[in-house]
Amino acid sequence: MRWRSSTKVVGVLYEERENAKLDLLGGSQITGITYLEKASDEVQLVSASKFDVNILRDTTATGVLYRDQNAADVQLLAGSKIVGVLYEAMGEPGLRLLRVAHTALKLVSGQAVRGLLYQQQGGDDVKLLSDVSDLSMVAGALLIGVLHQESEMDALRLVGGQAVKGLLYQQQGGDDVKLLSDVSDLSMVAGAQLVGFLYRDEGLSQ
Repeated sequence: MRWRSSTKVVGVLYEERENAKLDLLGGSQITGITYLEKASDEVQLVSASKFDVNILRDTTATGVLYRDQNAADVQLLAGSKIVGVLYEAMGEPGLRLLRVAHTALKLVSGQAVRGLLYQQQGGDDVKLLSDVSDLSMVAGALLIGVLHQESEMDALRLVGGQAVKGLLYQQQGGDDVKLLSDVSDLSMVAGAQLVGFLYRDEGLSQ
């Protein structure tokens, strides 16, 4: 019987150094992950084909092996740089985030987003884009904030642009989820679909 994971890894979020911009290592690049089980000093390796995000719930990620397009050899992303793992659970729509560090980092999936507030470069007016299935309208603009609502019963919430640490998007017809960490210019997401956004929740009352 063929082994089947209950989750699909979309990518690994990481920072080159503390408080640097977030980067995303795509799931298709990942060849394996190394980890330490609790109360053990022996490093374990699981291949990408058998990688289930649940492995990391009771272990410590020590590194991710991946293929770099610019290098022939497999590279290692150190565990100290890993912020979290983006994944999809079987039978459950939407992206999820397993935080490995930065407990304040949160993910809002695209279906909960009710609109992007943006401002064209050099303009004063704040505009609202309520259809996030095509981000062409915000090309070249500055992100002011994101409105989201987890369900119709919940209140509409606003996350200010300075708290947004990245937009997760997918080009039309593409499978890869990409990360835009610089939200001061949304040109990169023109024509794409928003699949979620990441923000830092510092626990401050709004």
